[in-house]
Amino acid sequence: MFKKYYFEERYPVLTGVLRKQPFLLTCFKILYYGLPIIMMFIYVAFVIHTARTKGKKTLKKTLIFPAVAFLLVSIFRKVFNKKRPYETYNYEPIINKEKKGRSMPSRHTFSAGIITVTVGRYYPILVPFLWIFTGLIGLTRIVAGVHYLRDVLAAIGLAIAAGLTLKLPFLNKE
Repeated sequence: MFKKYYFEERYPVLTGVLRKQPFLLTCFKILYYGLPIIMMFIYVAFVIHTARTKGKKTLKKTLIFPAVAFLLVSIFRKVFNKKRPYETYNYEPIINKEKKGRSMPSRHTFSAGIITVTVGRYYPILVPFLWIFTGLIGLTRIVAGVHYLRDVLAAIGLAIAAGLTLKLPFLNKE
């Protein structure tokens, strides 16, 4: 009931400001598309720097581990195939998407989260900054109308759980 009220009645009102102000809408779209690109650049710079300073053995934790986690989340999304909000409720999202299903968890949010926990293993000082970026990526997905809050929270939870597995002894053999 609350979801229907939010997405069909409140969502158009809340996003009306963005829709009526081209400058604000452009700023929102820059965040929506730009934040994941920034996270990708951070990750690539991290992998290159870590490979140079820590050696190639770190590839298991910096490349393979996030790739496997991303693959598992993609499989999870395909198996559970949850509908997106715009499929269920009568509204037009800010970011038009033709995609059907595979809403949970948000893969952009999960990717940012897995980057955060991977980078944080080597550079803990960056963790708060990267979690802010992750949260903003998740928030833009909700405001855009392409994900539920549950999708974003599930993505963050899975990224944290994946990060905890980085502490397992077999992943820490040198």
